Amino acid sequence: MITIRRFEAGDCEEISRMEERSSGSLYGAYVFIRQMQAIAGDTFFIATADDDIAGYTIGSIVGSSPDTGWILRLQVAEHNKRNGIGRRLMDQLLTTFEEMGVAQVLLSVSPENHAALPLYRSLGFIDDSFEPDYFGPGIDRLILRKQMDAPSDQPEL
Repeated sequence: MITIRRFEAGDCEEISRMEERSSGSLYGAYVFIRQMQAIAGDTFFIATADDDIAGYTIGSIVGSSPDTGWILRLQVAEHNKRNGIGRRLMDQLLTTFEEMGVAQVLLSVSPENHAALPLYRSLGFIDDSFEPDYFGPGIDRLILRKQMDAPSDQPEL
C-alpha cells in the first residue's frame, strides 16, 4: 500500500541516503534535506510503500513571485520505480501548489532523463526553455512549465 505524507524529522537519515545516491555526497545530502525541511515543510512529501520510504518530492514557492512554484526534487527508490509512486508524489505536490494559489509550476530536468520526461508531460508540463550548462559545464537542463487551473471560486468573466 502506497501512502503519501509530509516529511517528518525522523525521515532525514533515510531521505539523505536516497539523496546521496544522486548527489554523491552524504554531507551535501544531509545539508540539502535539512535546509529543505526548514524551507519547504508544507511542500515536502514522502511516499511510503509497506511502511518503507519509497520516494520523495520537494517543491517551493518562488519568493519574488508567490504565484510560481518550483519542483526541486522527485526521487523514487530504484526498486520502487514504475509503480506509480512518482506520479502520486507529483499529484500531491501539484494539488498542494494549487491550494496555495500557484498559477504556474516549473521544474528542471535533464534532456536525457527518458524516464521522467513522459511522466512530466503526461501531467501537463510543456517545454519552456533549454538551458545549457545549467548546473555547470555539460549539465544541460530543460525547463518545463505547467499552467495551473484557475481557482474555481473565481467568478467567470
